[in-house]
Amino acid sequence: MKTIFHKQLFRGLVSLLFPRRCVVCGARLLGGEHILCVQCTFKLPYTDYRGKAGNPVERVFWGRLPIVKANAYMKYISGSDSRRAVLRLKYFDRPDVGNYLGACMATDLLDTDFFRDIDVIIPIPLAAKRERKRGYNQSEELAKGIQRITSIPIDSKTVIRTIANPTQTHLDATARRANVKNIFAVEVPENLRGKHILLVDDVLTTGATIISCGQAIVKVCPDIRISVLTLSLAGHHATGINLQKKK
Repeated sequence: MKTIFHKQLFRGLVSLLFPRRCVVCGARLLGGEHILCVQCTFKLPYTDYRGKAGNPVERVFWGRLPIVKANAYMKYISGSDSRRAVLRLKYFDRPDVGNYLGACMATDLLDTDFFRDIDVIIPIPLAAKRERKRGYNQSEELAKGIQRITSIPIDSKTVIRTIANPTQTHLDATARRANVKNIFAVEVPENLRGKHILLVDDVLTTGATIISCGQAIVKVCPDIRISVLTLSLAGHHATGINLQKKK
């Protein structure tokens, strides 16, 4: 009993000295809250596509990949508070944000057929140097959260990024395609042949990175089927809706 009491006391002191805070608004998290407070959770700019056939994410890949289905969990809106969740994951040493949001992404789709027949999750790889500097691959952290809900295995070794290309942030669509051309390779094609794979990434803008990765896989595994799941969707897409416009 004393040991349990001491552990509870220690947790209480840690919480008092280093309170957990919402990654979006910075408010102190309550006992049942994780990563995001309840208010910010409700305010996230969800896409509500939920893997529906022909949604704007799926259309990005039509004619470019053997796409089965695609989805993005929320919109990435420049200047909004909600984008802080993505920024914390990518630039502020918070892999736990990826694991949590990955689980949210999967839970959102559990009552659909989105994960049916998917054999393996492939997180979009980072260049080795960039991953060492960051300490983790944010897409792999999202994949871990998805796996926690779906139990679909992750393969983070078969597909590699062979070139540490510059960031895509300030490039237009044409420059983005050129920037990611031929930067991926498949180490062991036998691991993927004939499978339905799920490519996972953090932010989709033009889709250039995912398309480049998918095409590298298709080149050596022509019988592959591909689905895509991303945390965020940025930019203008096939519905004509301006996703940068704040609600």
